[in-house]
Amino acid sequence: MPLKMVIRWLHCMLTTILLVIVIGFAILNTGGDSRADDKLVSSQQISDSTWLYVTEYSGGGATVANVYRYYLSGKREGNIPASLAKQVYFMEAAGSAARVSVQGNTFHIQYSGRVFSFSNSVVYEANGKTFLPHINFQASN
Repeated sequence: MPLKMVIRWLHCMLTTILLVIVIGFAILNTGGDSRADDKLVSSQQISDSTWLYVTEYSGGGATVANVYRYYLSGKREGNIPASLAKQVYFMEAAGSAARVSVQGNTFHIQYSGRVFSFSNSVVYEANGKTFLPHINFQASN
């Protein structure tokens, strides 16, 4: 009888510890990515219906580099960072100096510096039309 009670007690202890760890992990990781706090760094018209917007996130503190997010979109009015927060960016990088040119439906992007993430599947709306441009990306360090 005492062995069964010790095993049951250890089982309850281990289950409680694991539950506390899982709950703590879930609480620490629910912060998410608040892009509504980004500030607009630049906006540039690169074709008749397409604009390049660059936002900056500097909330990481003194030891974390600023993050610049690049968006392709139609013309935005009003609170641009808040409206861009609902859209998917195509690049996250450590700098805001990308060179962009357009040839037809292909966007040529040249960037020098550290790139955190990049996606070449961009969909955006402009003037009531949906666009799916091709992106030719070249990065150098």
